[in-house]
Amino acid sequence: MNALLLQGQSQAYTLLEELQEPPEVSAVRRAEPDEIAREELLLRKLGPKGWGRVHHFRNYYASGWGENGHALSPKALDAFFRFVEVVEFPADKASPSVFLTDRGGIELCWENRAGESVQVEFTASGVECYQAASDREGLAAFEDLEQLSRQLSS
Repeated sequence: MNALLLQGQSQAYTLLEELQEPPEVSAVRRAEPDEIAREELLLRKLGPKGWGRVHHFRNYYASGWGENGHALSPKALDAFFRFVEVVEFPADKASPSVFLTDRGGIELCWENRAGESVQVEFTASGVECYQAASDREGLAAFEDLEQLSRQLSS
């Protein structure tokens, strides 16, 4: 008698197709050899919020975002990590902010010691930067990241 009552009931909750994660996102994956060091670098230099944003960008926007659906460029992300490793941010200012760009890049913004805005965008082909103090824009090649980071440090 109880079996008949249970068979006639419908499920109370159903998971909509749009809310299901694709199998590759929900699967367990092996970390790359330098991934743990990169995670620690982000926590140290950008704080928990910056780390969380980059983690979110890498894991949830891998297939693209925005109107054009550009995916985050692996070259841009690699350049971003190399830059963050070398650059020094002012200790007395807020942690840098991190953004995705419509062109598939990643942008880093912070205030220098004088409180002026500094913006650096990492793209698939190079690096673009803007310094509010001098109202200057510039371009740099990936090979020049270390020199650029020294120029923009604290």
